[in-house]
Amino acid sequence: MSILRKSLPALVLLVLGVLLALQLVPQELEQMKYEVPGMPETYPIEQKCRPAFLLLLCMLPFLGAVAYGFMGTMTRYVGRCFITYFLMCTLILLLIYIMADFTENIGRFRKRFDDPLVQSLKFYGTQLPILLYQILPYTLLMGTLWCLSKLSGSCELTVMMQSGRSLLRLCRPIFIFSCIVALAYGIFGFHWAPSSSLYRQVVMLKRHNAENTPSIVYRNDTTARIWRVEHPPVITAPGEPMRGVIIEQFDKENRGRLLTQYYADTATWNKADATWTLHNTYVRTLAAPEAEPQDDEHRGDITVDFPERPYQIISPSQSDRIDTMGTSALYEQIKQGADSQEGLNLKRTEWHVRIARVFSCLVLVLLAVPSAVTFQRRSPMKGIGIAIILAAFMLFLYRVFPSLGEAGLIPAWLSAWIPNILYLGIAVYLFRINLAHRSCREWLAAKLSGKP
Repeated sequence: MSILRKSLPALVLLVLGVLLALQLVPQELEQMKYEVPGMPETYPIEQKCRPAFLLLLCMLPFLGAVAYGFMGTMTRYVGRCFITYFLMCTLILLLIYIMADFTENIGRFRKRFDDPLVQSLKFYGTQLPILLYQILPYTLLMGTLWCLSKLSGSCELTVMMQSGRSLLRLCRPIFIFSCIVALAYGIFGFHWAPSSSLYRQVVMLKRHNAENTPSIVYRNDTTARIWRVEHPPVITAPGEPMRGVIIEQFDKENRGRLLTQYYADTATWNKADATWTLHNTYVRTLAAPEAEPQDDEHRGDITVDFPERPYQIISPSQSDRIDTMGTSALYEQIKQGADSQEGLNLKRTEWHVRIARVFSCLVLVLLAVPSAVTFQRRSPMKGIGIAIILAAFMLFLYRVFPSLGEAGLIPAWLSAWIPNILYLGIAVYLFRINLAHRSCREWLAAKLSGKP
């Protein structure tokens, strides 16, 4: 019975994770068919990782429960305290943001949605990845500060250390669960946070009624092809037919030379073989640069093998934005190298920043541990205040140094990792001060006086 009681939370989380994965992974595979050019067997390895990462995300709570089950009594107590305060901080920040955003945009929701309340709940459900991607590093920081300041203020941490355990060993469950949260943070940033940002922009700019959706123009420089769609489908239904379609094919060598034009009433994408069917189509062909266009040739319904996907076409203005591009799509464009040097610097920097920010979650936790712990009869609020100020300044650094990388002044990888390197050094120094049972002021006074 004792073993069953300990394993019951893990079993429950396993069942919930499997049910969630059965719901989300097939949807992701279906969505990829509308997003990624080519057939599924030709997808780049970066895109094939998306369903695997989504499955891993669903299983992370189960993995955390398994790790919790193997911990000792004292370790579980510290871990339980940390998880409680971390979840409280995360929930509080989410509620504050959602309530403030809903109050600001309630007028837009009433105009865009037939059922504003229900549709708004669904909308904010789609925004969870980007919201969590923005706040998780800082809720980890606040959860760690809250947990350790409580344990330190009640002298529980001192008593635990009297049993022979070091501070780092006592904080082991905090580091373990922080690694799990950092992994979830990286998965959100891989694809789903940028997709949430894209969906938000589309909802705020367009109506969900396809009759009122503005026309779009999509240009594919790789294939030298331009799509003009008068009535595109909404981004939430990329498989719907496009109405009023004009496709212009240019010469790849001489981009100013128009070769062929297709005029179609509707265009439907066939996901079975990754082809387009153009309905009631007229084709105009230009034989030479100086030739006049031939009379339109009515060809009825024709099938063309164009690599463009519906998702690419209906969201051109948003998909070119870095913050709405998944990491896999970003890496593919970097490998192609078809962009300008400025564009490549921008994409390389963003790619490195997304990786570096995963480790920033752990760096902030390392910064919080010595800031919240005190072994003397004084309040830990000074250390907590310093940690919060440093975390806020880290946001500033993640603006400044990536800007230098985008401008090509420093290497892209270095611009992304400088904040982590600086703050890791600060955390190490704070650990040395705290383990010596001194405050920052005492340490600084000792340094100025030349004492050890």
